[in-house]
Amino acid sequence: MIKIRKKKSAAITQQNLEESREEILAKGKKFRYPFQYAKHRLVIITILISIVALSTFTLVGWLQLYKTQNTSDVMYRFTKVLHLPVGEVDGVKVLYSDYLMLYRSSIKSIERQQGTLDDSEDSQHLRDYYKRQAMDSAEEYSYALAKLNEMGKPVSDDGINAVIDEHKTIDGEKRSDAAFEGIVRENFNLSISEYRRMIMLSLARKNYAAEIDEGAKKIASEIEKELEAGKALNEIADKYKENENVDYESLSEMVDASNLDSGRAAMAMSLEEVGDVSKRFVSKNGDGFYFVKLTKRDGNKVRYDSIKVRFTEFDETMKKIREEGKVKEYISVGGQAENDTEPTEEPKTD
Repeated sequence: MIKIRKKKSAAITQQNLEESREEILAKGKKFRYPFQYAKHRLVIITILISIVALSTFTLVGWLQLYKTQNTSDVMYRFTKVLHLPVGEVDGVKVLYSDYLMLYRSSIKSIERQQGTLDDSEDSQHLRDYYKRQAMDSAEEYSYALAKLNEMGKPVSDDGINAVIDEHKTIDGEKRSDAAFEGIVRENFNLSISEYRRMIMLSLARKNYAAEIDEGAKKIASEIEKELEAGKALNEIADKYKENENVDYESLSEMVDASNLDSGRAAMAMSLEEVGDVSKRFVSKNGDGFYFVKLTKRDGNKVRYDSIKVRFTEFDETMKKIREEGKVKEYISVGGQAENDTEPTEEPKTD
């Protein structure tokens, strides 16, 4: 009889379990490591593709803006998001989006009146003219805004709202927000927030020019004293007839209270009685102080006399900055980097 000896099973211990686990994990590494390597390579490839795509996008955007000078809606939105510069004035950055906003709104107004600009030489000259104007204005606005902020006298929301409320009102009737938004879009191709930005920039130039012009302030104060002493506006004007920065005008015809005359007709309409003289106020286009005397009123029409004390300090400051080479422009828009026209009033809807 043959006896079969049974093999004795090893006792299960904590050590046996650890050894078994290590053995299983060791066998599984040959499957785990290839997948880890593939995942790592995928991450690297994704990063490289992202870098190439971003670099390509940046290069194309740079070429479109700084070489081709693309003024399309897409590129305008692009500059608004990235706050790209188009130049600088004495260290103050000039935003590309501000330049495009000013240029595009001007072209929109022109095309609304004259029709779409074509590819003719005359149309190109017109585009170049408004590009130069937009660049000059953007530089002045940016510089004035920065300096006002440094002085702790930023343009207030109340000031912007006051101008917009004035623009909303025609013949004493105020248009709704929706109607006004549509008019702004039609006239300037701007949203309300963009329109507010444009108003804010124009107010910055206006406020800064008034703030720094000590010569104009001195003359205006002298005129105020003459008025308090009972002198007539034309007599005071005669005293300053040799001063090229003081202008006197006496209307011979009636004008509408909404006449575009830097706010003089509106101020005359606000005076209580014929013969009243206003306190000094800054012109709508920010180029000087005005004093207005109401000489006749008939319904919504007025006649007035006025004295204007010109602002010169801001223009002289900008001229000096340009002559010293402190204005840098990152695109070429042609023309001289100087304003040969008086500043315009705040953009206004019809």
